[in-house]
Amino acid sequence: MMMTAPAAQRGHNMPPELLDAEIIWQPTPKQAAFLECDEFEVLYGGAAGGGKSDALLIDCLCLQHGGLDNPNHRAVLFRRSFPELRDLIGRSLELYPAIDPGAKYNSTEKIWTFSSGAKVEFGYLHNDTDRFKYRGRAWNYIGFDELTLWPTDTCYLYLFSRCRSTDRTLPRYIRATTNPDGPGQKWVMERWGIQEDGKGTYIPVDIVDEEMGTITTIYRQFIPARLIENVHLTGTGYREALLQLGPEEREALLRGLWRQGKIKGAYYSNEMQKLRAQGRIRHVPYTPGNPVNTFWDLGWNDTTAIWFHQLVAGEHRFIRAYENSGESLEHYAKVLTNSGYNLSGTHYLPHDAINKSLQTGKSAIDILQQLMPGVRFEIVPRVQEVLTGINSTRLAMGGNIYIDQTECGDGVVALDNYRKKYNERLDAFTEEPLHDRYSNFADAFRQWGQVFDDLIRGNSGQRKDRRRPSGLTA
Repeated sequence: MMMTAPAAQRGHNMPPELLDAEIIWQPTPKQAAFLECDEFEVLYGGAAGGGKSDALLIDCLCLQHGGLDNPNHRAVLFRRSFPELRDLIGRSLELYPAIDPGAKYNSTEKIWTFSSGAKVEFGYLHNDTDRFKYRGRAWNYIGFDELTLWPTDTCYLYLFSRCRSTDRTLPRYIRATTNPDGPGQKWVMERWGIQEDGKGTYIPVDIVDEEMGTITTIYRQFIPARLIENVHLTGTGYREALLQLGPEEREALLRGLWRQGKIKGAYYSNEMQKLRAQGRIRHVPYTPGNPVNTFWDLGWNDTTAIWFHQLVAGEHRFIRAYENSGESLEHYAKVLTNSGYNLSGTHYLPHDAINKSLQTGKSAIDILQQLMPGVRFEIVPRVQEVLTGINSTRLAMGGNIYIDQTECGDGVVALDNYRKKYNERLDAFTEEPLHDRYSNFADAFRQWGQVFDDLIRGNSGQRKDRRRPSGLTA
């Protein structure tokens, strides 16, 4: 499918007068295979440079079904976070006006409206609870860009219920793109049956309707793409850049291999392995009436992470992990108050929460105590070496600890991936943590490890100064 100016090719009925028009977009063979695929659920990608985002932006127009000419056509494209949407939106600002000069973009709503009334929307799902923002919505096309950045399949599967249309001329499609890396690699591989070699798959799926007494077979397809197949990037230096990556990243992003292995330099690798072997990462219910403690990180790249914890019958139960960015402390106070939990426990903040802002003259703990009067916030003192806190957390993880595999899904992935910084010059790992998207949850979890000793000494609730740590509330 070739895009031409001043209009787009609609299906296979390009008028003769447009045959000599300027080409504004032309797919690679693999992009064309993705665009022409008529299965309900399709994953496209693999190696970097396969043209994933472009393919998704064009495919969501459903040109072969007349989607761009249909006022009922509705499509949405998701990324994991709002900042990650910028590149996708930026590319749409280049493509869509050339395809339809009458298209208008609403930057507030993040919605394209085309001349026919067809719409393409952009959204983000930073954590599993964000899926409820889209309750009651409906699109005939739903796309996910960089699918493996979602640690679990919760958001992905929930959006299936939003894929609908009363216009029977429009197709219903679930589409996704990704590279073979990221915290969600395992579930994506399992869902599409992808092997380490990264070859394409075509899986029959039987949909059983017991009420109607029917079985419908649909197909789930994975279409792999590699940089070498994208002629648009030939000679740009991108291949040379990928060749300079470490062996694991090079195999994934250049060769499109889906190999999973032990994360090198991971701090909590042994502890997480033992927790899984002992069945301690599983469903962990909230126990009504028992106080809930929280452990915070006011973190890197404007991200705040919070672990929700209960101590029940000597068991450390982590029942929820929440993370967001670009939000005020008022937002996080509402997350706590709207949780329905008994918040009479202790809520532990990192050492920098006591620092006063030059703009407001208030610290984070001051603001939170004003927002939530009667709730006990305490500061966890700073350790001289982060490794000291990490080692304390390792020891604590050897105790009676349980983590909810769904409600703490993002947090579990962060603990798996929290690792040492690598010194390329020395070809060795340092003792300094790598600051990335996993750091915030790991740093928040470390607050628990650092106050764990107070608990086993029986100091719970003994100290009156809220700006100093006390033990957990049982």
